[in-house]
Amino acid sequence: MDLNTLLTTVFPIIIALAAAATLQFYRGRKRNLVILEDTIKSMESIYRPIDKNYTIIGIYIGYTAQYKVIKRGIGTVEVTVLLIPRQSLFYLPIAKLTSRFDRVFIHYFYRGKVLHEAHVIKKGYYRLGIKREIRGIEKMMVTEEVINGQSYYLIYTNRDAVEPLLKFVKSLPDPTVVNHVALVPANNSLYLAAKLDVKVFDTLIKESYELASKLAP
Repeated sequence: MDLNTLLTTVFPIIIALAAAATLQFYRGRKRNLVILEDTIKSMESIYRPIDKNYTIIGIYIGYTAQYKVIKRGIGTVEVTVLLIPRQSLFYLPIAKLTSRFDRVFIHYFYRGKVLHEAHVIKKGYYRLGIKREIRGIEKMMVTEEVINGQSYYLIYTNRDAVEPLLKFVKSLPDPTVVNHVALVPANNSLYLAAKLDVKVFDTLIKESYELASKLAP
């Protein structure tokens, strides 16, 4: 390819890609910053923490938060928010294949001892399968239930322990945002992994907080 051909064909493409990448950076950055700010405001309004601490994972990607709260049986709440990199035109398609969506992970840590283990897990959420994720699953009951057209695994040592988790998922405006909710004796917590959908985020936080309090040992 001679220089004239390079200048007339390849160079304009490079300029166009650079312009598109720049535009995507500013649009994506703005969108992610709004989501991060709004989630923090929502959680502080709902949890009303007496103490809080934030650690930035990436300026436009996410954060972890630790809240000390005054709620029956709950000592601390730990939250991780991770967003797809909307600011990166070229990496965004890859991230949609790997990370797939914006995510929120919550641990409600109890002061007391959780006696029974129970999980409600969206089928297909763990790409390597539930047996790779749940220790001691061979000693637990495993059944399936369809919620709003989506199949979920119910994994438990005691049926009474999984019922409130199942009821919580079904009660949400969009149950399919829940990927995994569990009572975990290993660290005395209620765990929630969910898709971060801004339209139902407040409801997800409120309802999970109430569930955590109701199940407090």
